[in-house]
Amino acid sequence: DDVANSAGAAAKLGLLGKGYTAWRNGEDAKAVELFKQCMAEAADASQLAACRTALGEMSLTGSGVPANLSEATALFEQSAEVGDPDAQFNLGIMYAATHVPGDDLQNREALAVLHLYAASTAGHPGALMAMGYRHLHGYGVPQACATAALNYIDVAKRIASVYSEGMPQAVELIRLNLNQKDRKIISSSEMNLFVQIATSGDTTVAAAIGKRYLLGIEGFKQDYGKAKYYLRLAASRNHAGALALLGYMHCLGLGMAQNLDTAYSYFVSAATQNDPLGHNGLGFIYFTGTSAQARNLRLAFRHFNESAFGGSSDGMFNLASMYLTGTGIEQSFNKAVLFYTQALDRGHTPAAYSLAVMHLNGIGTIRDCDIAVNLLKKVCERGEWVSSKLVDAYDFGERQPDKAALLFIKLAEAGHEVAQMNAAHIFDAGQSSLLFPGGGESASDQAPSDDVRHHSRTLAQRYYELSAEQGSASSELRLGDYAYNGWGVAAAFKDDGTVSEAVLDELTTTEDGLTLPTLYTSSEVELKAQPVDYEAAIARYRKTAEMTVTGEWMQGFVARGSFNLGFMYQFGLGVAQDLQTAKQNYQRCREVDPSGLRVPVTLVLFALGAHMTFLRLPPWPVLLERIFADVRAHILVLHLAAIAALLVLGRSFVRERQFRARRSTSEGASAGGEGRDR
Repeated sequence: DDVANSAGAAAKLGLLGKGYTAWRNGEDAKAVELFKQCMAEAADASQLAACRTALGEMSLTGSGVPANLSEATALFEQSAEVGDPDAQFNLGIMYAATHVPGDDLQNREALAVLHLYAASTAGHPGALMAMGYRHLHGYGVPQACATAALNYIDVAKRIASVYSEGMPQAVELIRLNLNQKDRKIISSSEMNLFVQIATSGDTTVAAAIGKRYLLGIEGFKQDYGKAKYYLRLAASRNHAGALALLGYMHCLGLGMAQNLDTAYSYFVSAATQNDPLGHNGLGFIYFTGTSAQARNLRLAFRHFNESAFGGSSDGMFNLASMYLTGTGIEQSFNKAVLFYTQALDRGHTPAAYSLAVMHLNGIGTIRDCDIAVNLLKKVCERGEWVSSKLVDAYDFGERQPDKAALLFIKLAEAGHEVAQMNAAHIFDAGQSSLLFPGGGESASDQAPSDDVRHHSRTLAQRYYELSAEQGSASSELRLGDYAYNGWGVAAAFKDDGTVSEAVLDELTTTEDGLTLPTLYTSSEVELKAQPVDYEAAIARYRKTAEMTVTGEWMQGFVARGSFNLGFMYQFGLGVAQDLQTAKQNYQRCREVDPSGLRVPVTLVLFALGAHMTFLRLPPWPVLLERIFADVRAHILVLHLAAIAALLVLGRSFVRERQFRARRSTSEGASAGGEGRDR
């Protein structure tokens, strides 16, 4: 696979694996030398192509060598010709993401689909996901749910089996456009504090830390050795959850030799305290049987049932599987769907795959291809191909933004929404100039050229649009900003003022015998700089404001959508001026995110009130006439004049006193000088 694959798989590839490791560690020059040596010592054409593809990615990101898009493309094309799926995938995403002025957009899109399809036939997980995503939405290919399912299902099946046999590394989804304080990531100081509390004898904290090391979540990298240490600390004091997790580790052979009999003893200790994981473990032991425990489906069903009703997603999944197959219990597809759905609600990946297959075939539920494909997509996005790239991209972060951008682009083209938004954010912030045809201009330059900035915003716009189509509030809001400011590009049919003879033969005519302009008959699409479009902006802001908040991270963006919508109504930008509607949107902004925009919204509402009062005033001539006719106005003017006069007199009096004080001080100093002279 490419430079973002896991270190375990890469280690099997000799020089190529060492190059991958150096690339991850930031030793780019060493990685380039290893890839070149790999090419020189390649045993066959496929290994040579893999090494050449890796070197192409180094040229693409400017890692160890100057960034050179043309050279990277040439290296990918050489490898793609001999069937290297990674090179084909890279060419596919490059053709899809970039636009070269003068090139036919439809031709580039066709080339993107061609290379992605070629890579998918070789079983490349990213290409299969990309083709499934395209067929699901009809991007460059016919919209066909069944075809999307065929692309997703092979990848999803492998991932579901991996989850069923172990505990893969979990990856926290981080949205780069959130403020650091809003990201739910544990800091190193907090982690050290929890470790100290655990080692001091707190079994609850020790069990929690052990579980996080076991699963690799919430800032704790997966480490079976540390997981075993902290779980044993808690288990030594009979902590039910720790006992059950230790049973899992022995049962699955995680960080230790597999031993079902030892696992059984841990599960019994946990189940006696009615722990749901302990019951599920016992159910597994009785379902499979061991050298010490005979297989007993009745007891297996009993413990899976106890586990499921105790809230364990694994117990729900296993209980559903028994109902689905009718093993040890009367077969019931409806109950299988029920428990699979409950497990899915708790994030169980194999349950998502099982439900997808049932929806595809109409087993126990209605046949619904759309539901099935969306479930398969979720399963695929929890696989190792995705998680390894996310881990590397987050590690690179702002230190090496071009590398992070490349990994996010790969995931974005495969349909991963968070990666789409993160890729857009990197380009929008000007952190990366990846895929810029000119090459060589660093994203760290103080003032990137207008061409580089336009290129970055065009790429950002593409991924914002893909992310917004999947319901991202932040991307929808940012697209509104693009339309408001006239950033990015807009697609339009080409109108060059000429018509070919072939087109002329097919032109329709009006009743007056006039041919239609080429704008209405051309099938060629071109990209132009997007003009300021307030109507498009207000449509985006309205869509954002109307979104239902399904996560805490969305609050700020939905609130900003309401705020921007209120601003547009207040000043009549892209819509008829309506101060009452503006006020409603400002108030909704405060309701959605009370702690986020309290001060700005309060100030704006105050200004809006003044604005509404100002608009209610009569015309100036009428207003002045009424003021002069009112005796109170004359009295007010006299009072103001008197106050002004008093202020002037007071200021003059103060100045006079200051002048006299300075003069007396000066005279005293002169007298003192004369006394010393005498």
